[in-house]
Amino acid sequence: MRRFCDDPNLDRSPYERLRQPNQNLPMTYSVTSRSYLQRMKTRMAENTNESLVYAALEFRCGVEARLKEYIQTIDHIPKAQKKEWAVAKLGRSLQSAYRTGDKMMVFTIVFPEDGAELQLLYTPVTKRLQDIAQRAGDFLHALREELADQPGWWHEFRQILHEGYPLLELANSGELIGLPLLHRPTKRIDMRAVLLEGDSRYPLVSRLQAGCQHILHVAYIDPIPGTFTYYEG
Repeated sequence: MRRFCDDPNLDRSPYERLRQPNQNLPMTYSVTSRSYLQRMKTRMAENTNESLVYAALEFRCGVEARLKEYIQTIDHIPKAQKKEWAVAKLGRSLQSAYRTGDKMMVFTIVFPEDGAELQLLYTPVTKRLQDIAQRAGDFLHALREELADQPGWWHEFRQILHEGYPLLELANSGELIGLPLLHRPTKRIDMRAVLLEGDSRYPLVSRLQAGCQHILHVAYIDPIPGTFTYYEG
């Protein structure tokens, strides 16, 4: 997985070079939101009561991590808020900065030279996902003995995680980890995104990094109230 983002040396380029991972640093436990999500999926597939507890921990951390991945890209948010761990507080900080609520946003970058288009998606950590993460956190306490033998308690726990998993996967499906913002002094776009290795859009990213002329279009997708049916690809 690679990232591209704005270059702090604005006199050189509006976009920073692709960041290469440091191959010398071992990654024994990845702490990206996507990694938490994958471990949650593995635990849930074990289909035991014990595995649900560990799945809930991975889920709760995954939601917090995704919020922080977004918040870390926003320069004007105070450092103290960026270090926060409470999902509700992180969610409020993000909403205060972007004020986009639960809207998904599709950014289409058009290169007038030949009409080529680069499309990038922003998927929010929805209010419902934040609420489920907090509810899952409530289950991560020492369990009273009388509850441990109640199938209904475990069923409720499992249902919470089954609803939360696709919402967290949706939140991780967008490439953008920060909304594109205009840098007024240079009139260039500050953009941060993550693309998978081998993504066919890399040539277009290279054109952005080279400073090619482009036009940015934005489309908003409003969420439909209620639950949705999830189909894993």
